[in-house]
Amino acid sequence: MITNLSGSTADIAGINVADGKSITASTWDESVDVSREYKGLWLNLDSKLNSNGINLQNVSIQLPLRKIDLDTVNSNIKNNDKWGYLNNCSTFASRIWNSIASGSSKVDAGAINTPASLAKSITKVGEAESYTLLKYNTSSPHYGSVYYGYPPIKSNNNN
Repeated sequence: MITNLSGSTADIAGINVADGKSITASTWDESVDVSREYKGLWLNLDSKLNSNGINLQNVSIQLPLRKIDLDTVNSNIKNNDKWGYLNNCSTFASRIWNSIASGSSKVDAGAINTPASLAKSITKVGEAESYTLLKYNTSSPHYGSVYYGYPPIKSNNNN
């Protein structure tokens, strides 16, 4: 999830996001009913799934982004609009985080990237680096329309 705290509208993953608002970016295959339209990058799908009663388990750490960091994140999101068994959601998340993290703040999704391996790594980094570490079952609000691909296309599943 990326939250815009810039004081003005910011381009995040090809979407104009108002100050104080957030967007989620992740990759999905076709196994989730609402993602059958597309296999790859999804924006706001995580929050939509949570608002529909699908309880995603989350572990997260946070890091402030400078404009140059956001440019790097946006470039990496654009260049990682794909999903595969060996290039999955864990691969995407670790790749985006590691593009702006330094040294011991980098995370590892495992030899074969899995959500469990990435969650362990996030927890380890969060505890070692004294980041704000959040472990929770999300019940986050739906942050806006759901989009897929890059450039983003508004999904038909925006209920």
